[in-house]
Amino acid sequence: MSLTEVNLIDVVKKQFYFKFKAYLGSLISMVTVQVLAILFSFNGVGQYGMGGSVISLSIKSYSGSIIIGFTMFWAFIVAITLTTKPYRYMDFSFVTNRVSSHISTIALLVIYSMIGSITAMCSGILVRVIMYFSNDHIIKEHFHLSVSDLLISLYVATLYILLFAIVGYFIGMLVQLNRLFIFIIPAVIIGVLIYEQASLNTMNAFTFYFMEDSLFIFSVKIIFTIAILVCSIIPITNRLEVRK
Repeated sequence: MSLTEVNLIDVVKKQFYFKFKAYLGSLISMVTVQVLAILFSFNGVGQYGMGGSVISLSIKSYSGSIIIGFTMFWAFIVAITLTTKPYRYMDFSFVTNRVSSHISTIALLVIYSMIGSITAMCSGILVRVIMYFSNDHIIKEHFHLSVSDLLISLYVATLYILLFAIVGYFIGMLVQLNRLFIFIIPAVIIGVLIYEQASLNTMNAFTFYFMEDSLFIFSVKIIFTIAILVCSIIPITNRLEVRK
């Protein structure tokens, strides 16, 4: 291993530990967001009913999907925040370059995603426990999660949260390159949503990422998308460095 590689690793480690300690407030905001999501989860994620002249039946389903969704949104916002000038200029405390800065920030987002998925899953279990003991009319079949299901859910949640974090980081860098992207990106997103709603195609971005049955194919899709975004960030920031 060359001296340059050792120095890069050392710088990345120092930046990572510095950023993790400096941005602890982000984890506090995550807890706040997840507590809010827990409160929303008590209303259920779905409800349907049936009835007749004699009897009526109403069924409400509960899950931790709302908590995971809120955590994904939190990761997206935090990643955008990390691209703003005050946070980027903190890297100047070290002898560094754009590559080490990106590696340390992405490593931070990976750790955030893992922590967020763990706390989100624990929050989902908390909702299950509260509903179990506070309601006498719980359908107990498939209510308890097996260890394998819990680990798979944790893995999937981590990838989803990380995907949203990397997308936020990518968008934040585009905005730092040119402020016009503040208007261009929402316009593109709205245009795509309108097109997908109007088209008859069953395949769209939502089904591509959120409706995959195969865990392996799902992993390939998410990891490949993350890799493309990460590899695109470096040339974007090279132009940003020249402009500033």
